[in-house]
Amino acid sequence: MFGINDFSRNNKLLGILSVLMIIYTGILLYSQSIRSISYWDIFVYLQNAMLFSGNNIGSQLSVPPVLSLLTSVPFKLGFISETSLFVVSGILFIFLIIGMYLLFNERFDCEISLLASLIFSMLSLIVTWALTGATDVPALSFGVWALLFTIWGLNKDFKYYYPAFLFFILAFFTRFTEGFILIVMGYYLLINFEKFKKQLTVKNILPFVVYVLIIGLIICGVYLSFQGTIPFISQFLEVSSSSQVSSVNVGYELNPYYYLQNLPEYLTSFNASDSYFVSLSTSDNSPTPLSYAFILLVVIYLLKFLSKLVNYDICEVDNKNIKIAAIILLSIFTIISYTHLSYMITELVFIVILLLYYRWLPDKDNQMDYLMLLWIGIYIIMHSYHPVKVDRYIIPILIPLTYFVTTSIQFILKDKKKVLIALLIILILMIPVNASYLSSITHENQHTHEEKVAAEWLGQYDPNYKSYNISSDRGVVFSWYLKKYVYTTIPRVLEANNESLIDKLNSIEAKYYIDSTSNTTKIAGYQCIYDNNKDTRVKIYERK
Repeated sequence: MFGINDFSRNNKLLGILSVLMIIYTGILLYSQSIRSISYWDIFVYLQNAMLFSGNNIGSQLSVPPVLSLLTSVPFKLGFISETSLFVVSGILFIFLIIGMYLLFNERFDCEISLLASLIFSMLSLIVTWALTGATDVPALSFGVWALLFTIWGLNKDFKYYYPAFLFFILAFFTRFTEGFILIVMGYYLLINFEKFKKQLTVKNILPFVVYVLIIGLIICGVYLSFQGTIPFISQFLEVSSSSQVSSVNVGYELNPYYYLQNLPEYLTSFNASDSYFVSLSTSDNSPTPLSYAFILLVVIYLLKFLSKLVNYDICEVDNKNIKIAAIILLSIFTIISYTHLSYMITELVFIVILLLYYRWLPDKDNQMDYLMLLWIGIYIIMHSYHPVKVDRYIIPILIPLTYFVTTSIQFILKDKKKVLIALLIILILMIPVNASYLSSITHENQHTHEEKVAAEWLGQYDPNYKSYNISSDRGVVFSWYLKKYVYTTIPRVLEANNESLIDKLNSIEAKYYIDSTSNTTKIAGYQCIYDNNKDTRVKIYERK
């Protein structure tokens, strides 16, 4: 296994990777600056960044704050632009690839880690979301470093647990579900418990516990002081209970195999589908043959990994038949419980299976195999169970998938030189695929363009618009464009709650209502003063 000493020994390759990623990220930044922002949540992060920089145009402080806090820094310096969010995301993307390279060094030679990291950076789902301003990739960046420092903490020095915990906190408060990386971190310590317990001295534990408590108290104190509640607890409960999710949600999808069925599209796609800029979903794309080759490689290695259950020649363990039967029965229970019981039960049983598998069967040299399999499992179980399914949610599993593609090639070819040639060929094949895909998404969303035009028109129509209440079915979007708080009033959501649009508008005394997605034809007491008459229809109504 490679560690911190190898980092200094191989800093030349790390430098090459950093330069390549700066150039590549610059290309992605150019693409993203043209694409702009379409996704609802990203406007929320921009609003929060404005709040943290001292300008309140509306906020939702129940969402994780880290990305907005980081973006507020350039905002405070006067760079109030979507581009600031893209740049921050780009820096964290580079940070992710470097962390992934170092993590893979724990299993592979540095040259193999370099190629595998570059391959990961070109996967279609990563290219789509890396610099959008969504929290998935930034949170994964912190999660990778949290796991890496945990490994170093066990194998090098206890002091690395301090940044490991800090990066876990950053990951969690960038995207709450990324907190599940703690399971992977804890699993690594459990399978190395004999070594870990030697570190559990009063000298080590007491300062670390104080450190954890201080960080925890500060975070809880800030939330309770400013919000009077701790929002991530309620969000955790919401994820645990599908009953709290309405079919009105645009991501409502009950198919538990959604992510597995669309996995090829996430890996490599020739081009974005014609409907991409409407649905913002990569699931409608056309995958390349490389995707199926990747999946085949992953399956080959997982079959090799599981073959220990039936390879009795190497199963020199006590009561081997009973232990193998127990693992099989627990696995059957996991499959049966999948989406039928609370996902936490399924997660727990899955973790127990991998712990028993590691404890009871030999060939424990490659602990990273277990970590990566657990990493895939916990995120697929959690997100497949939940009725809201969005492609970007499954981004965390792409790191372990890249890992298993690499281990499979290494298992098949054995020789390092052949492995490097195979990975280099894959990387070369991916460059034109990536270029074609990136080109297909490098244009502005027509809907976003029309919303900007409508906002500019309203500013010219009524220079005093900031003095009035404004509402829209895309309130967070127009809050950003108009740089004032705009109420979010969505007709279909109101109807689901037996409310009417006009009653809601009257209650907030809205002078203007901007219809961006609801296709209203008329609103009692309001007159349409703007209609772009385009396929992506945007209307502005003014109170009579």
